[in-house]
Amino acid sequence: MGISLNGLNSGMQDMYSSLLGGSGDGASTLLSDYASIKNGSYGKMMKSYYAKINEEEEETASKSKSDKKETDGAAASAARKLYETASGMNSLDFSEENIDGLYDSVSAFIKDYNTMIKNASNSKLADVKEQADAINDMTYSNYKLLARVGITMNSDRTLSIDEETFKKVNEKTGATNVPTLKTLFQGYGSYADKITDKMSKLYRTAGEGESVTSAKAKYAGSAGSYSAVDKTDSDDDEKAAPGSSKTAKDTASATAASALYKSIEKLGSLSLTNDNKDNIFDAFNTFIKDYNDLMKNALESVNSNVIHQADYLRNLVNSNKSALDRMGVTIGGDNTLSIDEDKFKAADMNNVKDLFSGAYSFAEKMTDRVNQIYKYATQGESLENQTYTSQGSYNASGTGSVIDTTL
Repeated sequence: MGISLNGLNSGMQDMYSSLLGGSGDGASTLLSDYASIKNGSYGKMMKSYYAKINEEEEETASKSKSDKKETDGAAASAARKLYETASGMNSLDFSEENIDGLYDSVSAFIKDYNTMIKNASNSKLADVKEQADAINDMTYSNYKLLARVGITMNSDRTLSIDEETFKKVNEKTGATNVPTLKTLFQGYGSYADKITDKMSKLYRTAGEGESVTSAKAKYAGSAGSYSAVDKTDSDDDEKAAPGSSKTAKDTASATAASALYKSIEKLGSLSLTNDNKDNIFDAFNTFIKDYNDLMKNALESVNSNVIHQADYLRNLVNSNKSALDRMGVTIGGDNTLSIDEDKFKAADMNNVKDLFSGAYSFAEKMTDRVNQIYKYATQGESLENQTYTSQGSYNASGTGSVIDTTL
């Protein structure tokens, strides 16, 4: 039994009406569409349409990729490694009996330094290469001290070490290179300390803006791929372990830092003479209380950057132990300070003046670090030259301290 042509047309019309939402009156249009599909023109049109869509998507993806900050994984990884080596130098045993151990540690430092300077100097990123130039210049400014312990600069910017010169002992005096090594590699403001700061900055420049102390900043290798294990910053500081975050705000440490900053500046604004001992003692007593409060809060902080800066502050105070002892101030086993009032008032107040006034003084270096703690604890805010007048009232104007030191 056959089917008529009219019946076929009617069936096609009903099918297209059902599929494409058309009405029965549009039979001629539907048949025209069917003809375009059959002869291939519809397929060509759809290919052209999707090709255009794909092209637009590729342009968008390309633009997004170009807008993303370029990174240098090799330079970032090398900077992180040297950061760890340099920051660990401060805790070494700088005794004459440990000269072999010091040689091994300094040799490791030089190895990591050379890897860093090669990667950074050859980086495709202009900002990273500029950092390499600055680091090389800083090393050159210390070349005399470095040469004294057998470390020399090579034409390719790397360092070399001579073991015999490093370990030599003066036959006449019995002197060793240990004092020079301590100057270079131990304490606040040392060459190693400055390298630590430089590596933090280089890491951020070569990487994606992360701090070198962040949990995310754990590179799996020299290629710069991230470790799959990244800690999540906790929003609950009380439950998080000390140092488990870099982004958590720390209100307690920020408050303590602000208080210590003010007490340091107030001491510097006083008349530090022997006829003003009662006022000086009161201010110094407040300074000690504020220092102890800050150290307690900072060392228990969930923010690893706050802890790191507190370690620098503690080392700075310990490096001035003798000067503090002359004023009756002692450093306890838990690194807190205490003061003997009688011994303090019997001391010459010029000792206090030497520590708390003038450029590059102990007080100025303290305010640098206290400001760093405050900035990390508040995630970017600064104490900004907040000082006291000679009458003890608060004043927002600066007194010339170099306060806003950045890594």
